[in-house]
Amino acid sequence: MLNVRLPMPVTVMIAFAAAWAPAAAQDFAPHRAVYEVSAIERGKPTAGASGTYAYELRQTCDGYVVNQRLRIETPAARGASATEQQSQMTESRDGRKLRFEHRTTVGGKQASLLKGEALLGDGGNGEARFTDPEGQTVALPKGTFFPVALARETVRLAKAGEGGFDAQFFFGEKVKPPQSVNVLIGKVPKRLADLKIPDGADALVEGRARIYYRAGFFDGEAKGQGEPAYEMSSVTLANGIELYGTHEESDGDIEYRITRLEALPRPDCK
Repeated sequence: MLNVRLPMPVTVMIAFAAAWAPAAAQDFAPHRAVYEVSAIERGKPTAGASGTYAYELRQTCDGYVVNQRLRIETPAARGASATEQQSQMTESRDGRKLRFEHRTTVGGKQASLLKGEALLGDGGNGEARFTDPEGQTVALPKGTFFPVALARETVRLAKAGEGGFDAQFFFGEKVKPPQSVNVLIGKVPKRLADLKIPDGADALVEGRARIYYRAGFFDGEAKGQGEPAYEMSSVTLANGIELYGTHEESDGDIEYRITRLEALPRPDCK
């Protein structure tokens, strides 16, 4: 799931008590993927921004390491303007601890940097502490999900036949409380049913169910009172590999399609 500001593979929560154990049981395949990014308007390709999105999920004995990089080039009067967003995140297998660093550069110059750590306690609530900007904290209410835990739970609910759910989502891209997320799970649209699989990736894809969802992300108390801050959609395999996604926001919509995919080694844990 592409989380632009940065894009990212998914989300969720139905009941907090029911979510923790099943989410922890859902495992994802360690992999590296590259996507072609292009501008869309009302779901159709259009002239405008283009670029690449790279996603890497590594498994450790304690959890997951995620690296994301999105580079967008936008046509301008004096040539293209390039914006690049990078994220590095380490998330515990139980979904209770997240270390994050998000960096944005515009024209090769750093425009923003946010990094820190978020922890959820035994009761489900917790706190995010930022080291950049130093000293900033954010309260995390009961039921907050971090990126990989959200993706794992979404897949679990889709496989269970659920059609929709609400979530609280935090990954540290802003010094703000978690976003409210509304997710709808449905059938893969016909236009996406035959997405091309990268050469040499059959073993990672064959036999895996394809899951389609749309999600709206709302800042603060905006849910139910207006338009979402942004929306996204995805075609994701049951093993956590995303084949296709969109990110739709007021300043421009993009879609990304997988072009390269390779397996990464699993850790030898004893």
